[in-house]
This record gives sequence, C-alpha cells and structure tokens, in this order.
Amino acid sequence: MTGAISLLFASIAGAPAFAQQQNNSDPNIFVNLAKRSIPSVVNISSTTVMKGPFFPGGPEDFFRKFFGDLFGSGSPFGDGSGNRGQAPEGPDGNGPAGPKQMPRAISLGTGFIIDKSGLILTNNHVVEGAEEIRIAFTEERGETPTIGKVVGRDPELDVALIRVNTERAMVPLALGDSDALQVGEYVMAIGNPFGQGHSVTHGIISAKQRPLPDFTLSTYLQTDAPINPGNSGGPLVNQKGEVIGINNAIEARAQGIGFAIPVNAVKMILTQLRTKGVVSRGYIGALVGELTPEVAAQLKVPKDLKAPFITNVPAGQPADKAGLKAYDVVTEFNGKKVESGTDLVTAVTTLPVGETVPIKVLRNGKEMTFNIKIGRRPVGGRGKTTPSSEPKQRPKANTGMEIQTLTPDLAAQLGLPANSTGVVVTAINLGGPADRSGLSRGDVILEVDQKPVASVDEFYSMIKKKKSHLLRVRRSGESGQDIFAVIVLNLSQ
Repeated sequence: MTGAISLLFASIAGAPAFAQQQNNSDPNIFVNLAKRSIPSVVNISSTTVMKGPFFPGGPEDFFRKFFGDLFGSGSPFGDGSGNRGQAPEGPDGNGPAGPKQMPRAISLGTGFIIDKSGLILTNNHVVEGAEEIRIAFTEERGETPTIGKVVGRDPELDVALIRVNTERAMVPLALGDSDALQVGEYVMAIGNPFGQGHSVTHGIISAKQRPLPDFTLSTYLQTDAPINPGNSGGPLVNQKGEVIGINNAIEARAQGIGFAIPVNAVKMILTQLRTKGVVSRGYIGALVGELTPEVAAQLKVPKDLKAPFITNVPAGQPADKAGLKAYDVVTEFNGKKVESGTDLVTAVTTLPVGETVPIKVLRNGKEMTFNIKIGRRPVGGRGKTTPSSEPKQRPKANTGMEIQTLTPDLAAQLGLPANSTGVVVTAINLGGPADRSGLSRGDVILEVDQKPVASVDEFYSMIKKKKSHLLRVRRSGESGQDIFAVIVLNLSQ
C-alpha cells in the first residue's frame, strides 16, 4: 500500500466452526469469542538480514524500523537482555557470527491456524525476505518459539502460508463467507499489536468493497474494530467465530479506519499456495480506466453508465488476439455484468489459464461480443523517471502545458521502447486547462481524439478545430508500472 494507507507490519476448508449461532443479546459474546479464537492465533517474529538502508522510505520499512523498539524481556520473542530491533551482539560487538555478520531487523506480526496439520495463514509482508520465522502460541515465559517455514506466498494479495512442525495440538479457525457480511455487523480483531501479545478488539464492519491503491486484485473490508501495527495477518472474525477477513492495513490519517482482506479472496488461492507455493492468475493483457460522464459522452455511451473502458491493448496479448481495442467499454465478462475495473480484474484473475470466455463491449456506441482466451498474469514492473531538463516547445495554443516530441533519448529516460511515439508533457501551468484536466509533467500523450499523435506539430494541428478533446496518456504509476489514462482536455474554460 502507498500514501496514507499503511501496512500493519510489526506486520482449510473443513475446520470446525462454533456449534451454534451466538446470541446477539449475550453480554459475554466477545468473551466467548475470545476464549474460542485466541488459542488458534499465533504471534510471529521474522528476522531479516539488512542488506541495504534500514529505512529507505517504504511503508514496510517504516514499520520494520518502528518495531525495532518492541523487543525486550516483556516480549514473547525477547531474550531478556534488552536487545531491541536486531539480533543480540556477539562478544566482539559485531553480531553472533563475528565481525562480518550483517545487521538484522526483527518485525512482528500475527497469524492464525487454518489446518490441524500445522498450516498458518498470515500476510506476505510479515514474512517477506525473512531469514528465520519464529512462532509463539502463548505468552507463557517457558514457551520456546517454534520455527516456521513458508510453503506458499502471494505478494499481490499479500498473503502467505506457513507450516510448523510441533506436537502441540493445533486447533484451526473456520473460514467464513465474507460476501455474506453486512455493513454494521459486529466483528472482532485478534492480533499482536505493538508486540503486546494476544489482544482482542471489537467493532463493526464499516464498509465493504473498499478499493485502495496498489490493491487491484480485490477490495477491502473496512472496520472500526481498533487494529494497530502488529495486527498484520491476524483474523477478523464474525460472531460465529469464523474468519471473514485478514487484518492488513490502517488509514494513517485517522482512527477507527482499518482494512482487512476478504477471506473469500484468500480461499480461492489456498489450494495453489498449499500445493504449488505460488499463485497463477488469469490475464487478458488490457489496461482499463473508469468511465466519467465526460469520457462517456466522447465514447457515445450513456453518461450514467457504470463500466470500465480499455485504455491500452499491447500487441500480442490475449485482448489483442481477441480483437479488443482501446476505448472499448466493457459491460460483461464471462456472462456477468461488469461495473468497474476492480470487477473486471477480479473476474479475470479468478479464471484458470487457457479457458476461453465471452466479453461484451460497447464500441462507438454499438454492442459487440468477443471470445477471449485467458493467459497467465505476469508479476512485476519497471521503474521510470520523468524527464528532468529537456528543451521545451513553446505552446501554440492555450493548453496550459508545454510539450516535446518523444525522442529515443526521452523514451529511454521514461523506460519506454526506443520506437515509442507521442508527445511528452514537460511543464504544467497551475490552474490551466491541462492542470484542470489531470495531466502531469512526464505524461506521454499517445492519441488525440482516438488518433495517434507523433509530434508537437501534429498535436497542435489536431486541437485546432474544437475546444474539447479526448487524450490517451501513458504514465508511470507509483509502483513503476505503466498506467494508460484517458483524459478530456477542455480548452474552453
């Protein structure tokens, strides 16, 4: 997660549920929930060798540093020596392995048992890059932490599956149905906040289907049950003691706004995590945006239509082979209505690779259906920078921006292929048409009114005849991935 949304670092089927539905009027309902659930929740400590700067600025690294002060004699993972945040030093002051030992960061998180064989579910960011994972089942001083091993990870959904080998009786939590949740329903969060050990809080489901940055595979559950750093990977349970979410993120600017990954999204990948260790997802190779009334009018579809539209179709990808094009408005996928980009991503990624399904679109106001073969979703992106001190082309119209023809050198700076074409926005005038339209410095304008643009002169010749234009823009996202946006540039204001 990025921006103000912070990961909670410190952060199988068939498991028995409560025998009976709890009585909502029972004043001890959360007492009973805690007694039933806490024995199935574990505290996780992961040790990571620090190979670079300790605090480069990402949310995960922030919480790694933050939790460096959580360890001491009071922690179930502490050694009682007062050493905090890294492995105890050796007698020469250079670490347990001598002077060449790299410094180590220790982070805390939570997990919960989902199978009596020793499978534990948590967040991927709790154990990512860990050299050693230690599991504590209680806060008893005499307990020796058990070593855990990652058997499967899914960085995109931010979940991981750990296995422990222990003679301890493992009591799994049941996995519930997050789709059946209702806003206002009581829930309880269990975790290891700030290294304090097993703790519970309760509240309600504040909202469902919350989209957040960099979380495109699903939407979040929002809850006001107080959760804190260290709760990452812990269960959010309903009144029947079923897990309906995995605590994952908090809104750093507010209190009482926490987010959990819906358990139904997790259940769909558990088999792959357990048997393959990785997750293969469906992919069609098309990038999409959300319709606005202004864009809808340009695309000749109803202004109140809720649907995503395609902003880019790379050559050779499944969408391209199926015949889809930029500006197609997707209304149905595999026989189900699609109202947002998240709906489409969720529908695509849940399908098996190789399956062929129908996709219905509106093109120039006309309904068309294509059959598309699902490919395998790639993972990763490349970083890009914006041009720094390039020569500027003086504007020939009041666009409120300065642009330059995309050259091979500029393309290299932006991480684009050398043969890329378009014009690059090199400056934006505050409050001008380009600024009001949402354009930014470093954007590459690829098309004007659905026609390719290859130079500055072409761009200005294409915007002479009217005051409102549809621009297709390529830009770099916060995680380095390509984003293709469609923007209405209004020059009449």
